[in-house]
Amino acid sequence: MTPALPSPDALALRLETRLKMRHYVLLMAVDRHRSVTRVAEQLSLAQPTVTRALADVEDIFMTPLFIRSRRGLEPTVAGEVVLARARLAVADNHALQQELRAVSGAGLQGRLRVGVIPYAATQTLDAAWQHLFGLRPRIALLAHEDTTHNLVLAVRQRRLDCAICRFSHDSTDDDLVQELLYRQEACVVVSTASAPRLARQSRQDALDISLLADMDWIVPPTGTPIRQMIDTVFAAARRTVPVPLLEAYAVRTVASAMQQLPRAITILPRDVAQAVAATGAAEVMPRPLPWNLPPVGLAWLRDSPKAGVIQGLAAALK
Repeated sequence: MTPALPSPDALALRLETRLKMRHYVLLMAVDRHRSVTRVAEQLSLAQPTVTRALADVEDIFMTPLFIRSRRGLEPTVAGEVVLARARLAVADNHALQQELRAVSGAGLQGRLRVGVIPYAATQTLDAAWQHLFGLRPRIALLAHEDTTHNLVLAVRQRRLDCAICRFSHDSTDDDLVQELLYRQEACVVVSTASAPRLARQSRQDALDISLLADMDWIVPPTGTPIRQMIDTVFAAARRTVPVPLLEAYAVRTVASAMQQLPRAITILPRDVAQAVAATGAAEVMPRPLPWNLPPVGLAWLRDSPKAGVIQGLAAALK
């Protein structure tokens, strides 16, 4: 006989009166270690105490959250659902603690965690900091650089409040708001030593980068839009995609590497390409590539408690 499902009213009462943050912390520890013994060691508790605490949590939710297997404790379907909420709750709790420290300890209005792709336009970054530093009361800021995929994941996991990143298949779901900021043009950038030859070629014909596989390629990480475009161009020309000599996504790193490699080549957004060329390490080829880079926008969760501050930032960046 199939066990009866718990009454919605009974479950709601248990969650509202008995569920604590420590229960979520315990569940995350069990999911991480898959062993009551290791959880007890991590939390400095006796093993029977952890066993009783886990049973208490499962009683609150009125369903098993973990089952024993050869690999240790594994979450049930209900356990996976609860763990997803637990991660969000613990992340929100951590963010709340940091905000309260900023408010009570420094007289600030709170804290905003902003993600930024490394190839963000300097003009956009300047406008962002000008707006955020000008807020009164002042707000504490955290800036984190990463790929669009990782930034969107961090926003969804509530480790970031918003992100200046590209539109992508990862960032178009209903849980996210994304305001268009600007578009970027892709350009070929080569080391200064190789520039004269390639510049002559590009004046006569459109530069075919699929013929340049033997150069020293500097490319961003796998999964980024520019990396995907490079791979697509070579695949469409039925040529082997070059093995990059360097994978890098930081502008200073790319510029420094191009100073050391006389046959270096990379693809960058025009504004970033001009910044690298300004160091004297490289030159931008005169003709832009016929590619459309995904547009850049500001992304945040629809239910973000920081929505008001983020919307103000979006308006300042348009």
